[in-house]
Amino acid sequence: MHVDQVGYLTGHEKMAMVTDSGDTAFSIVDARTDKVVYTGKLSAAKRDAMSEETLRRADFSDFNTPGQYKIKVGSRESYDFAIGDNVYSVPAVQTWRSYTLTRSGTPIDDKNITGLKVKMGHAQDKQAQVYFTDKLNKKGDRVDVLGGWYDAGDYGKYTTTGGLAAAELLLAFEAHPDHFTKGQLLFPEGIQYDKNLPDALNEVKYEFDFLKKMMRKDGSTFHKVSGAQWPGFDKSPDSDTQDRFLYSTCTASTAMYGASLAIGVRVYKDYDAAYARQLKKDADKVWAYLSKTKESVYRVDEGQESGSGPYNDTNDIQERLWMAAEMFRTTGDKKYERYLKANKAELTKAPGFFTWDNTLALAQFAYAMSKGADAGLQAEVKKAYMDYADMILAKIAKDGFGCALSKDEYTWASTKNALTQGDMLLMAYQIEPKQAYIEGALSQIHYMFGRNSLDKSFLTGAGDNPPEHPHNRIHESTGAYIPGLLVGGPNAVSGGDPDQTKYLESGHIPTAKSYLDVLTSWSTNEYAIDYTGTAAYALAWFAKPEGLTASQIKLTRAFPSVTK
Repeated sequence: MHVDQVGYLTGHEKMAMVTDSGDTAFSIVDARTDKVVYTGKLSAAKRDAMSEETLRRADFSDFNTPGQYKIKVGSRESYDFAIGDNVYSVPAVQTWRSYTLTRSGTPIDDKNITGLKVKMGHAQDKQAQVYFTDKLNKKGDRVDVLGGWYDAGDYGKYTTTGGLAAAELLLAFEAHPDHFTKGQLLFPEGIQYDKNLPDALNEVKYEFDFLKKMMRKDGSTFHKVSGAQWPGFDKSPDSDTQDRFLYSTCTASTAMYGASLAIGVRVYKDYDAAYARQLKKDADKVWAYLSKTKESVYRVDEGQESGSGPYNDTNDIQERLWMAAEMFRTTGDKKYERYLKANKAELTKAPGFFTWDNTLALAQFAYAMSKGADAGLQAEVKKAYMDYADMILAKIAKDGFGCALSKDEYTWASTKNALTQGDMLLMAYQIEPKQAYIEGALSQIHYMFGRNSLDKSFLTGAGDNPPEHPHNRIHESTGAYIPGLLVGGPNAVSGGDPDQTKYLESGHIPTAKSYLDVLTSWSTNEYAIDYTGTAAYALAWFAKPEGLTASQIKLTRAFPSVTK
């Protein structure tokens, strides 16, 4: 019995999938009274290739009475779920708030909601050491890079995913500014913020303030800051006292930072014009550096990956295109369009879903949304993007669970891969408002919240069966379970981590079931800020702002505090 364990929106498609048992009818019952409120016929049975299950669909799209329900088929019943106008408001706030709770370089006392208490994560980042020597820095130079978000289950901070996650959050805000308010994220004690900004923009500003510190005087950026060793799971952000180092410089990550700044200029200008001007100045500096530096740069020094992930991108053209397109959308300056025209062959390629190492789709969306663009080039770019959006819809229609993932997309971060495609449909809707794009995006939210062959919600704290043992050092070291983190999900490519590899080699595991809810499976059960950004975008689109209280977003059940 596979349902979205959070719920379904009134006025939209509502579908559950049922493993075939020969039954042909289903009923919906009130979760409190067990009274039957709706009956329907199941669809014909059909084999689903990815899960290797034979499924029937329960379609109750025309049932729109708000409430809490379960589906029954024969003697089986599903997890309960809500139907309502705003069923995603709580996980939306939890998801955006998860960034607040992964802030580095600030005291956090979230006593009223998650119980997380951190005195000051990685205070030593104020004196991080440069790991290499080049024309701008000497090895051992000290640089203040205090602040920003931790990237994932480790304590590295990366320009790559920092720029991408900030951009995802800002694009979500730009799509629906009316869905964001002051006081929305119930900031815990210790968090500094500007009371004149909506909470969501305060959160992104915290990351921007860190990324600015990662920018070097020529407009390039340091690639990452981390320790030289992976910290143990017993190390909290304030007890991991090893020295921290600034590693590498990379034109792709620099361009991603520049693209996020360009979006920031548009979004902040109506709230803080002086701050928006500063972001524009920084973006100009990045573009000047990229214009002078024609070749893709990814610096490698021995030992730089001993305590952090590489995010090694050696081909930066898609990221340069993304920055140019965002700058054109923001400023209308034709020099950026000239760059896009000079690289037309790259710009008009069929995109894939955007990732940290290929942001072509975001470049195309930005240019498609630009005013005053060259009509011919814009039409070509729109066609490339919209053809891909329609291909996503075709994959969703074919999949037994309405999931956008093809077989080769069940890799590291597959849940993010699905949600990214859902977000791209919401972006497609902004170019051409077709209802199918909205329903396709909702289908990926249903997959994330448990309408999948594992009945697993892949967002911490959401639904009746979310991850209990996420690969997360903050959780393991403090005992505080943070809701709103999107974990990687099924990864059918052997070699992701020892647990996952052993599991895949233990017998025949269907592609869609190649997931482990264990601490040490970082290739299936770790979150990252760019994964969570895809969920933040989708949920913010559909969640209207409510004045939620601490008790409303507090978890309603206990979770294992640490992995035994």
